[in-house]
Amino acid sequence: MPSLLTPSPGPVAGPPDYRGPTAVSTFEIAGRPLRVVRPVEPDRLLDDPAVHARNRDDDYMPYWAYLWPGSLMLAEAISTRWGEAGSRDDEVLELGCGLGLGGLAALALGFRVRFSDYDPAAFSLVRRSVAENGLPEDRATYLSLDWREPPALTFPRIIASDVLYERQLVPLVAEVLARLLSPGGEAILSTPYRASAEYLPAELAARGLACDAEPTATVDESGQRRPGTIFRARWRDR
Repeated sequence: MPSLLTPSPGPVAGPPDYRGPTAVSTFEIAGRPLRVVRPVEPDRLLDDPAVHARNRDDDYMPYWAYLWPGSLMLAEAISTRWGEAGSRDDEVLELGCGLGLGGLAALALGFRVRFSDYDPAAFSLVRRSVAENGLPEDRATYLSLDWREPPALTFPRIIASDVLYERQLVPLVAEVLARLLSPGGEAILSTPYRASAEYLPAELAARGLACDAEPTATVDESGQRRPGTIFRARWRDR
C-alpha cells in the first residue's frame, strides 16, 4: 500500500506529514466548540510501510493519530482551571500532543502554546485544527520532542493527556516534568483510570515535585462515561 506519511514539502524535505483522508470533529468544551482535524481511519496507519519501518527501529506506534478519552478530560480541566487565572503571556507546553485537543483549549483561552510530540507527523493536522478554529496561528509553535533527550527549555505551564499508559513511562514523564517545568509553574495531566498512573505522585515526589490527584470523568465519543484522574504537579516550596 502507498504510505500515508510523506516528506513535508519545501526546498529541503522535512519530517513526514500525514497525507491520508481527514475529517473534522467538533467537541463541546466548557461551552465552547473546538474543532479537531483527524485521520478518517487511523487504524490504516498500522499497515503503513513507513510505520512498520519505524516500529522495527524504535518500537514506534502511531498513537498520535487517535483522539484518546484523556484528551477530552484534559481540555475540560484546562478550561475550568485556567479560564480565569494567570497571564496569557505564559507559554503552555503540551507533551505528546497528538491531535492537540488540550493545546487547542489552552490556545482558545489566549495562552501561547508549544505543541510537542515524538512524531512530527501530528503537527500538520494540529496546524489545520488551529486554522479551523480561527485561533491565532502566531501563538502556536511546534517542537519535536523525545522525552529521553529533553531540550534545555522551561515552561510555566505544561499539559499532557494519556501519557501514563505503561508503568515504564511514569518515571520518564516525571523526569521530563522535573526538567521542563519552571519554578512556580504548574503541570496538569489527565488519564483514564490506569493502574500505572498511580505511581506518578511518588515518582514526582522523588524529584521534588508535589502532586495532587482528583477523580474526574468524561463522556467519550461513543457516549460512554469514562472515569479518570487529573494530576496537578508543581514544585514543592523551598
